[in-house]
Amino acid sequence: MGQYTIYHCHSNRSLLDSCTDYKEYADRVAELGYKALALTEHGNAYNWVEKKMYINSKGLKYIHGVECYLTASLEEKVRDNYHTILLAKNYEGVKEINLLIDKSTQPDHRYYKPRITFEEFFNISDNVIKISACLASPLNKYPKDIQKQMAEKTAALKQELANKVAELEKQKNDQKAMITWLKQFDENGCIPEDSYLHYIEAQIDKLKQYYDNLLEEVQLMNVTARETFYKLLETYDYYEIQPHDFPEQKRYNEFLYAASKQTGKPLIAGTDTHSIDYYKAECRSILQKAKRIEYADEDKFDLTLKTYEELVEMFRIQNCDIPFDVILQAIENTNVMADSVTDFELDTSVKYPKLYDNEEEVLKKRIFDKLHEKIDAGIIKKKKIPEYVKRIKEEMRVFKKINMIGFMLFMSELVCWCWENGIPVGPCRGSVGGSTVAYITDIIDVDPVIWNTIFSRFANEDREEVGDIDLDISPDQRELVYNHIIESFGYDKTAYILAIGTVSDKGTIDEIGRALDIPLDEVAHIKEMYSAYKDTIESTGKRIKEIEDMIHFDEIKQANKESEYYGLRRDYENKITERDKAIKQMNDLKDNQYRKLFYYFDGINGTPVSQSIHPAGIVVSPVTLPDNYGTFWNDGKRIMCINMEEIHDGAGLVKYDLLGLKNLEIIRKCYEYAGLPYPKSHQINWNDKKVWNDIVLCPAGVFQFESPYAYEMLKNYGPQCINDLSMINASLRPSGASYRDRLLAGETNKNPSPLIDELLKDNRGFLIFQEDVIAFLQKICGLSGSEADNVRRAIGRKQMGRLQKALPSILKGYCKMSPQPQDVAEEEAKTFLKIIEDSSNYMFGYNHSTGYSMIGYMCAFCRYYYPEEFIAAYLNCANNTDDILMGTELAKIKNIEIKNIKFRKSGAEYTVDKANHALYKGIASIKFCNAQIADDLLELATNRYNNFTEVLADVNTKTSVNSRQLTILIGLNYFEEFGKNQYLMQVSEIYDKFALCKIISKKKMESLGLTEYLMKKYAGKETASQYRDLDNTGLIAELSSRLENKAMSVIDQVKFEKEYLQYVVYVNPKVNQCFYVVTDYKTFKEVRKPYCVLHNIKTGEDVKARVTSIKVYQDNPFGEFSILKVPHFTKKKKKKCVNGTWQETDELENILDEYEVIK
Repeated sequence: MGQYTIYHCHSNRSLLDSCTDYKEYADRVAELGYKALALTEHGNAYNWVEKKMYINSKGLKYIHGVECYLTASLEEKVRDNYHTILLAKNYEGVKEINLLIDKSTQPDHRYYKPRITFEEFFNISDNVIKISACLASPLNKYPKDIQKQMAEKTAALKQELANKVAELEKQKNDQKAMITWLKQFDENGCIPEDSYLHYIEAQIDKLKQYYDNLLEEVQLMNVTARETFYKLLETYDYYEIQPHDFPEQKRYNEFLYAASKQTGKPLIAGTDTHSIDYYKAECRSILQKAKRIEYADEDKFDLTLKTYEELVEMFRIQNCDIPFDVILQAIENTNVMADSVTDFELDTSVKYPKLYDNEEEVLKKRIFDKLHEKIDAGIIKKKKIPEYVKRIKEEMRVFKKINMIGFMLFMSELVCWCWENGIPVGPCRGSVGGSTVAYITDIIDVDPVIWNTIFSRFANEDREEVGDIDLDISPDQRELVYNHIIESFGYDKTAYILAIGTVSDKGTIDEIGRALDIPLDEVAHIKEMYSAYKDTIESTGKRIKEIEDMIHFDEIKQANKESEYYGLRRDYENKITERDKAIKQMNDLKDNQYRKLFYYFDGINGTPVSQSIHPAGIVVSPVTLPDNYGTFWNDGKRIMCINMEEIHDGAGLVKYDLLGLKNLEIIRKCYEYAGLPYPKSHQINWNDKKVWNDIVLCPAGVFQFESPYAYEMLKNYGPQCINDLSMINASLRPSGASYRDRLLAGETNKNPSPLIDELLKDNRGFLIFQEDVIAFLQKICGLSGSEADNVRRAIGRKQMGRLQKALPSILKGYCKMSPQPQDVAEEEAKTFLKIIEDSSNYMFGYNHSTGYSMIGYMCAFCRYYYPEEFIAAYLNCANNTDDILMGTELAKIKNIEIKNIKFRKSGAEYTVDKANHALYKGIASIKFCNAQIADDLLELATNRYNNFTEVLADVNTKTSVNSRQLTILIGLNYFEEFGKNQYLMQVSEIYDKFALCKIISKKKMESLGLTEYLMKKYAGKETASQYRDLDNTGLIAELSSRLENKAMSVIDQVKFEKEYLQYVVYVNPKVNQCFYVVTDYKTFKEVRKPYCVLHNIKTGEDVKARVTSIKVYQDNPFGEFSILKVPHFTKKKKKKCVNGTWQETDELENILDEYEVIK
């Protein structure tokens, strides 16, 4: 069985040109017993580190490569984009290829594709193997392109010449031109007339000579191109022949054979593999058809992976005029080429960036200075200094051991720079909340001494992974921080991180449906069914697992009606029934109803189709990135060719995660509006009972608790401290299911011993946080912080060998602390270790949860003490309709009036009117409007206007407001000082018709609503068919005066506000309080029991209500925007599901059981 090396191969990282993952190729190549594999994506090296790691893990040599694009020159924008294979002979070649990819993607090089020039190609060193690639190679296309360009340029020049000569010939007979020409020489007319004709002939001869020179230059292209072509032949190390049975491929192979004999360059057999098998090839064709991508003749080629024998047979069938022993040698040359490549080891060591040569001394001085600043300011109490010093010394020992000194130093400088430049940073994100050094140097604002966070969860001296620190900042300030980091370390040592976008489930159905020409409405129906079945399978499966993971699951399965677990048993059985039904429906959808569509589904779903920037991080390195790891350019930003996982696991690089947190922006703006500085943690009263009581008032703005589910838990628990918020935060996660209901019910969990109960007393005895395990092992069992974290991680990863190794020390330490006899104490410790093991999948990070709970409290604090400023900030940061509705609801709860937009008053954003306990709505928050028009309109605020026509004149000439925006503003009563909205819309229509009109045709008078009286009055001139020189201002004023000053109807106004404000503000104090308009209307399983929001027309209050009686609804059906007369609402206690049983709560809801439909 023969072997060869597949080197011209495309995985799905050649975006939209393959549906095959690189692992499938590596698995197959290893299975065949081949020795090496190269993946040559189109113009990129995406994920090359993980490719190398996986290929090496299969016992294969990894060959670094790319199929790059070449262009003859950057001077002309020509879409030549020739294909060429580059393979790295060694690590220096890897770096060279990476640099070429970076260069090819820069704006001056990219033209449809990332490209390098012929000249840059000629300068590539011998560390890179250069192979001529496919039919798109310059060896095949360049000569043809040159001939085509020469023919096109020649034809264009000849046509240009002919046109100019024809123009000059016409001038011979142009008497005016001749006289003008003669006059400039002799005013008396003494020059003979034929002199003019001689002049024209001379011009024609001069023109022909000029174009002859241009045509000669075009012919010289042939000479230059011939030289370039021979240089290309000499530069390539191998000429690639391919086995496709296609006339052009055969001719090209034969040409390459002849060239090989002439130059002595060897042939090599390339396959241009795009798919692992015929199924994936079909999927590739479907995806490309959906994306309207065509590759002409290539679409007929068999580009599936071939064995040696299959490749030989393909060449036999092709039957080129090349001796077959030469073809066999070309196949063998793939192995010769691979043997010439030296594989290399990835440097996975941790690489922290370096700013100073004496980093340790600089950091120590920084710690000393900042510690004393905090002591002098009274932030750290003097009696606590020894504890801080002890922690700092231990942490510095660990940082030095794991080489984190420089990293901590720069993080401190970075965060301090942020605060100095008005960029607040969140208290902490992640495990760094346990570091005292991080607190002292202002990296975080969580004091581990006060909050009992744990250091070893952040930096374990035995851990080999890269440490990192994530920062939360306002989304609108992230770019400022990124730019500062780049300026600090340089462009070559910083880069954004690659993110690869893949086709989602629904996207897959869309793409296949488009390729198969399935109607759009039918595709939408398929997606709806698929999503419904999938959601049911996932949600029921999740609940089934939650119940199966419960400690009392065996009792639940056997529970009878009298048992406290009977509700859970019923819930478990019902969920299994629901899941099985959904699985059956899903199988029917895939196997019967839409078999053809779902035939391609698995082959396309999850296929990479796009690249972008990871939303959170930027890499900073002590070594240059473009050569060592590969980068590319997009939208002016340098991006890594590797993703987040590769950066950690394969490269050992440090990333700086800057996460945009909207709530920090809200808090920042709230304090800005209040004219106050952003507070630090020591300036906040974390035990303010007023704030804790207010936090459950409504979910708006309370970080992590804004969803209905999270808010329901918050309200039920009634937190009174940060630790309460942390526990609720943890229990919110899917992993918190095993203890959530008991925690919320106020239960206290009983542990194997009072010793452990005391340790977990703040958690009501529940094992919730990863740090609780570390505290148990460290404080009770006597392990060091690193040892405790190692055991925690071993348990979490089910590495029982490591646990058994540590067990004697754990038992010894526990027995030493326990008052019980040794055998009893050991049993207690083993029992708790088993609980830890069972709980390892769901424990949350306490360090992280503390910082995030502090943000939640800060939101509540601002909301309580600065309600106007907070709501204005909240609404100005709104991302969607739900945010606007929630902010508006909070304003109503806090009795803060949101005044409608108003000419002369409203700006782009919501503004605070503290004196009147109110806000003015911002124009930029209105649909289709923006900050620019708000600023433009404010420029008119001080102008004096006698009528709306004068306003319209300025709006049309001095602002960027378009007609749609003007209509919206009028409809929302922005210009109410000039009249009611329907009247103003009619005035605007009149203005649009006549403001610029100077002539009126008599035939169009009737259609324009004009009379002879008006025309005679306002026209300065009359002809048989027209009125001219109109007095536009007078005409518009008279037409406007005839209009009735009236507003839109109630329903039209409500619809208008719902459309453009996303909520309703309409009120009419004169109306009876029983009248409501339905502004939101939803139905679920039973369409005759709607859930709705009713807007009280008199007061503007919004009331949530639902219909529970089908008969009541059938007798009085209504829908969105119906007007109802409701004498009263019936109050009824809400129900919620607890342990599978629906139980009444104390919360009341409004039932709509008596009403009259007015309209």
